[in-house]
Amino acid sequence: MADRITVLAIALLVLILSPQMAVQGKPAAGNTASPRPKQQQLGNFFKKHGSDMAGLFPRHRNGGSSGSYSGQAVPADGGENGGGGQSQDPATNTGMYVLSFSVGTPPQVVTGVLDITSDFVWMQCSACATCGADAPAATSAPPFYAFLSSTIREVRCANRGCQRLVPQTCSADDSPCGYSYVYGGGAANTTAGLLAVDAFAFATVRADGVVFGCAVATEGDIGGVIGLGRGELSLVSQLQIGRFSYYLAPDDAVDVGSFILFLDDAKPRTSRAVSTPLVANRASRSLYYVELAGIRVDGEDLAIPRGTFDLQADGSGGVVLSITIPVTFLDAGAYKVVRQAMASKIGLRAADGSELGLDLCYTSESLATAKVPSMALVFAGGAVMELEMGNYFYMDSTTGLECLTILPSPAGDGSLLGSLIQVGTHMIYDISGSRLVFESLEQAPPPPSGSSRQSSRRRSSSAPPPLTSPAVVVIHLMLVVVYMFL
Repeated sequence: MADRITVLAIALLVLILSPQMAVQGKPAAGNTASPRPKQQQLGNFFKKHGSDMAGLFPRHRNGGSSGSYSGQAVPADGGENGGGGQSQDPATNTGMYVLSFSVGTPPQVVTGVLDITSDFVWMQCSACATCGADAPAATSAPPFYAFLSSTIREVRCANRGCQRLVPQTCSADDSPCGYSYVYGGGAANTTAGLLAVDAFAFATVRADGVVFGCAVATEGDIGGVIGLGRGELSLVSQLQIGRFSYYLAPDDAVDVGSFILFLDDAKPRTSRAVSTPLVANRASRSLYYVELAGIRVDGEDLAIPRGTFDLQADGSGGVVLSITIPVTFLDAGAYKVVRQAMASKIGLRAADGSELGLDLCYTSESLATAKVPSMALVFAGGAVMELEMGNYFYMDSTTGLECLTILPSPAGDGSLLGSLIQVGTHMIYDISGSRLVFESLEQAPPPPSGSSRQSSRRRSSSAPPPLTSPAVVVIHLMLVVVYMFL
């Protein structure tokens, strides 16, 4: 482990996620992904889940916990100690960021969905007869052929890696350690297989002994997950990475794509960075919680009672961060206040948005004559995240509607800040320092002369993309933004 950490620390591991190949930390000219297909995919996602948008929210279970978000390891022989698997809600039916890397010796390229709410790494293996049948083309990469790797090792039930996943499920210490995951609280998205250990490689950086799930059966749209949560088997925990960051670029960004950074390069890139504490939840140790103190609309603090967003002693409540769920969910009482403020400021008759599963909608034609109010999130310690209109309003070209992408949380659940509200903000997770640092890398131009509408249709980065030194390894990979069930 020490050798692995030393190599990673020296290399200052950098993963660049962009619609094109990365060269010296900057997106290459040309081959820029058009923003329109992403908008269409997002629209398809909303239409698919319009009748059950609340079903995406992580369900509280296990006595008020918002879920352990770890899989259920079951005996490989399906013994009596096995089971149907543990439910894990994120990483299903949502907008996802997919990265490619290498596993095994010789290295084989595989892909996985980045998920900060998962503490497990798994991929499709060659023995999987049912894998990928429903997966979109963007995530249906070739499987990992385990038999071709000279460094792969099977994890046995007595191994600590198996016991970390879930204890006391194996019938014998020398049995292979099996696992079963159910994503989204139902059987539509499942993965099952065996735990294994092998080398992971990011360009020239190699990390030996990474524990991962080798899937032999899957159903649904997920072809693999790279868990970046706080659990023991997540990638950041196994490699003891004390800090990572990501930037989700807007569809219309003109000079920088999305990226994820680890270790020393995961640092602020502007002088505008602010921070707020990361809050620990003993009932859901894998998740990243923050303390949301309030919300502002047009610069005015909304009358949301103090403590509305607080994490409770039983593990309920609180505010979770996610990049696999596009919409944001707020405590129902707080949402009511936000909705009322928005509707009052806009002053137009709302349209029916049930087809998209969204609550506050207007026709694009009518909204073009109005002023959409600004919004900001206020966190503990006074850190403020100023939002662009695209962070909380979505325009659907097929229905002609523009809708607020914030919804009320299901009764009894907390709040969740989804990926759309984080677009354009560099999010730095200082795990060692127990704080979230964030900064805007986007600077929207002023609205056209004579226009009263606040919009951000075209954006330009106010800071350079992540630069690299000779000591930094740049990973050449592709960003794929996938909205499931297209």
